[in-house]
Amino acid sequence: MEVPARINGPTELKKLVEEKGKEWLIAAMVEGSIGYHTPRHAERLVERALSGKTVDWCERCDACVGRDLFEMINYDIRTMLFLEKRDAVKASRLVDTVKIISGMSGEAQSSVSVAYPTMSI
Repeated sequence: MEVPARINGPTELKKLVEEKGKEWLIAAMVEGSIGYHTPRHAERLVERALSGKTVDWCERCDACVGRDLFEMINYDIRTMLFLEKRDAVKASRLVDTVKIISGMSGEAQSSVSVAYPTMSI
């Protein structure tokens, strides 16, 4: 997939989800945030964006991109596409790891989130 210029709304985001998969986008958001987003939180953000919301008040979105939900998602997509190009095996392993983390309780996901920057995926 070519790096999109910018995904500006739910229709374009839905196309990306259909092409790459929702798990891929959730993994992209976990990786792009260096684990700040748990898979559960990333999924909520994806659902908000798919429903047409463009503003989010999570700390990362507020502090880093002025509450622009799509700017944050675009950053994470670009990061994941770059990782896939550089190391496709690692990108695939990341998606698989995030799928496993997604099955954990909220408390367990938060614990993994704290350790994420030091994990060697």
